[in-house]
Amino acid sequence: MNNGLADYHIHTSLCNHAQGTMQAFVKSALKAGLAQMGFSDHNPMRSGSGGRFRMREKDFEIYFESIELLKRKFPEIDIKLGIELDFIEDEFDYLLEFVKKFDFDYIIGSVHYLRLNGNSDYKYLNEFTALPSSIKYQMYFEQIKNAAASGVFNIIGHFDLPKRFWGKLDNSEIEYAKDALETIKKHNLCIEVNTSGYRIPGLGEPFPDERLLVFVAELEVPVLLGSDSHHPAEIASYFGTAARLLKKIGITYLASFTKKEIHLNSISDL
Repeated sequence: MNNGLADYHIHTSLCNHAQGTMQAFVKSALKAGLAQMGFSDHNPMRSGSGGRFRMREKDFEIYFESIELLKRKFPEIDIKLGIELDFIEDEFDYLLEFVKKFDFDYIIGSVHYLRLNGNSDYKYLNEFTALPSSIKYQMYFEQIKNAAASGVFNIIGHFDLPKRFWGKLDNSEIEYAKDALETIKKHNLCIEVNTSGYRIPGLGEPFPDERLLVFVAELEVPVLLGSDSHHPAEIASYFGTAARLLKKIGITYLASFTKKEIHLNSISDL
């Protein structure tokens, strides 16, 4: 077992779009040889928006208590309490109050929704079809910058997620991404190397891609691995592939978190 090997992006059935019991995820993590794992279901929303993709507020106590029970039942693996928190400015005061209620090990910040102007409804990224990709990417990375500067998050999740819907970034669009990475560096956040992109037909690369990871390495922004698993079989999927890519780029440490305190662990023997 490698003390630095951890999967920090794991969803459960409580978020309404994953399968498998929480105990099944733990057993899968043990089988994969993980030393740490972190549950990170999607946060509730005051508005209830996106309810089919996230926990309800009343479910969070079940989530929290289940993790505490699993920690006692499986002391051989370090189980972390995390959450994937959608950065939505209209919900921000509610989100601030929500995260104060629990002693999280880490909070992943993600942007899944955008809106065209202050009066329109938020829409999921794949619903933005009419605008040119350059405008959409500029809007998206502005929200990533706002999330990074908010002081709420420890980790930015699946950094270039929209490429799944809008196509890969061109040379001009990648400048928006680099600007956002500089903001992440300024605010001492960590970048998730999300391996779910390897599982997407036609994509076959992580979030963020190699070009951006080279810039991450230049900035010396810490990284960690997340499978974004929605089924126990996806735990730690493609971690070996991702680790080889990171070592090729020159990234030799992976981050981990305990009560929001960051630690760096060598990946030399992965």
